[in-house]
Amino acid sequence: MEEALLFIFLVPLGLIILGLLVWSIIWVYGDAEKRGKSGCLVALLVFLLEWPISLLVWLVFRPDLKGDNKG
Repeated sequence: MEEALLFIFLVPLGLIILGLLVWSIIWVYGDAEKRGKSGCLVALLVFLLEWPISLLVWLVFRPDLKGDNKG
């Protein structure tokens, strides 16, 4: 019985975390490309270096937007 309850709560929690991970990697890729950085490299670094801490590091230290594209 306890195993079933654990399963019922852990599976949705794991899926939510996985969804947030995938969404953040896609967002970081696009954001890095807009800012003139390698999207693949930044996305890979965010994925491999202690996500979600690396996502916060990108948000703090990301460069200004490239060109006149504000927004």
